[in-house]
Amino acid sequence: REGCFSPISPEACPLVQSFMCHNRTFILDGHVQLKTGLQTQERHLFLFTDLLVVAKSKSHSHFKLKCQARLCEMWTAFCTEEVCEGSTDPERSFVLGWPTTNCVANFRSAEQKETWLSFLQSRIREEKEKDYPKSIPLKIIAKDVGTCAYSKTLSVTNVDTANDVILMALQQLGINGSEKDYKLWVISGREDAPYPLIGHEYPFGIKMSHIRDAMPHGSKHCSCPRQLQGSFLTEQLPQELQCQFVLKPSRLAVCQQLNDLSQKSFKRKRSIINWAFWRGPGTHLDNTSLSSTSAAPGKLFGLLLTAICEDDNLPKPLL
Repeated sequence: REGCFSPISPEACPLVQSFMCHNRTFILDGHVQLKTGLQTQERHLFLFTDLLVVAKSKSHSHFKLKCQARLCEMWTAFCTEEVCEGSTDPERSFVLGWPTTNCVANFRSAEQKETWLSFLQSRIREEKEKDYPKSIPLKIIAKDVGTCAYSKTLSVTNVDTANDVILMALQQLGINGSEKDYKLWVISGREDAPYPLIGHEYPFGIKMSHIRDAMPHGSKHCSCPRQLQGSFLTEQLPQELQCQFVLKPSRLAVCQQLNDLSQKSFKRKRSIINWAFWRGPGTHLDNTSLSSTSAAPGKLFGLLLTAICEDDNLPKPLL
């Protein structure tokens, strides 16, 4: 097992060789623990000039590919408590992310962590500088804000974070509040359910990942070409490759709404509970005039919410 901690010889590693091409160089590899929620996985990272490869060690030189991410679509952060449960040594850990994924990378030593963080941040920055295009139109759908769903298309750059996009959307939509009051959710054809962004992610990278995966290219490993057409930047993608960005009140804002509602005698036309557990398909959000009362009712542990929630209040353990 100690062998997997030793540096890999690129010439002797079939996985590394499978990713090599004329415009890519192998930089670094190392053992890491990747933590998400309560799950911890032993993994091996391979860093190339434009790509990060995550693999599972089978022996010193043989690895099973688990996933790969373009560096221009990646990010790093330090909000480890937002990503995994339990204590994590900040001296040896940081958040590593790419489209649809956030995980805590836990290294064997503070020195190894600093080495990986420095290389990743440098390579991500350089790949973003080479990125094309530098900005794209991003459609933001505001949901559970006011009485109906409506949208706005923003021009988003490859260095705008999710919190930056929230602030831009609030300004364009004329909504009062800050990035703490709202969450940007992603509805992806790759996922079973919508998921909220923490705030440090790059929406540009998330959407471009979908666009690049929809483009024809000669090699599945080498960087995709720069021939990005305007139609790819719109919604003209297969359903499984589409992604939508939805602006919703954050949990803190929703809890405040619940507290406010408990002081009033009238009932809302639409249950806040159904919002919290809504799992409808993204196509419902395409109609910008859609009433907020039309979402399908959600379920909790297979039961209708109305059967377990009294007076439109969530159970205390959930709150």
